Amino acid sequence: MSLDLGLEGKVAIITGGGVGIGKETARKLMLAGVKVAIAARTASKLETAAEELRKATGGEVIVVPTDTTSKESVEALVAKTVEAFGGVHILVNCAAAPGGLVRNAIEEADEDMLLLDLNTKLFGYFRTAKACVPHMRKAGWGRIVNVGGLTARCTEALSGMRNTALVHFTKTLSDEVGKDGITVNIIHPGVTRTEHIEEWFAEMAEEEGTTVEAITAREAGDPAALKRMLEVEEVADPIVFLCSKLGSGITGESIAVDGGLSRAVFL
Repeated sequence: MSLDLGLEGKVAIITGGGVGIGKETARKLMLAGVKVAIAARTASKLETAAEELRKATGGEVIVVPTDTTSKESVEALVAKTVEAFGGVHILVNCAAAPGGLVRNAIEEADEDMLLLDLNTKLFGYFRTAKACVPHMRKAGWGRIVNVGGLTARCTEALSGMRNTALVHFTKTLSDEVGKDGITVNIIHPGVTRTEHIEEWFAEMAEEEGTTVEAITAREAGDPAALKRMLEVEEVADPIVFLCSKLGSGITGESIAVDGGLSRAVFL
């Protein structure tokens, strides 16, 4: 028996939609009948992803190169999506530098890089939500899913403050727009097999004179309850659930999708 997600004919914008979690989320939403606009800075990667998505799903997808640090660029993204598909019902915010740009000691921390992290992710998510919410209110239905990160819940990196702030933004916005039929949630992926992670682990292995398998076990497998790295579909599936009618009772929540990597207890 297949579950009815109630998404047929809906329209989604996915930032960071050309690779990794964003691209896989686009694929799964398109399979559910959603028309999708994928956005990122690099047009060539978006075009390649869009062609793959069309072949894999037979669905509709448009490419909109976008810089989320720019209000004008974000507004153009939403305008082009509405022009192409007639509205916006779903926003999945996934555009950011994976892991953050500031991961060293405070003496060496670069203020400009930290500001760029905040501008791209925290304020970028704010900009896209601000531009999309009026269209969701008009439709009387909407879903916003912010992709955060486990650094919201630990002291691993100074850039983690962007994810902690996103939790507050998510909860505050959910209170404001709930009456309009719009839900807002944030998920925190664990270590997930994306293009970036594979490149990063390969670099670490070369620097340390070891294997990618050893790095993967140390960074993703051994610390996690599942004892393995997550695959992109395992993160995309909860996002799609939150976007669907099945997740209609969940809003303002901060959810880890990490294979049991984090150890804190949350009530």
